[in-house]
Amino acid sequence: MGSDRPNNIEEAVSIVLSEMSAEQEEHLKRVHKEDLINEHFGFGLWVRNLLGHWVPQDGYPAHPDDISSDITKIVWNRLQG
Repeated sequence: MGSDRPNNIEEAVSIVLSEMSAEQEEHLKRVHKEDLINEHFGFGLWVRNLLGHWVPQDGYPAHPDDISSDITKIVWNRLQG
């Protein structure tokens, strides 16, 4: 991802969906909605590393953990079909 950070959550979700492996997709599809919080140190960490959300920056209104959680929920919803 480098220094190019997404400008909004939709761009972030698109990047995540395009970079996910088939194994990640299958895993996330099987996770129950109420268990998504358990993905914080797995999939959520991968999202933060992919998008550079591990360093809070000016202009980002939420904490990186919150952003990755929101992205994870949106990606999960899209994978549910």
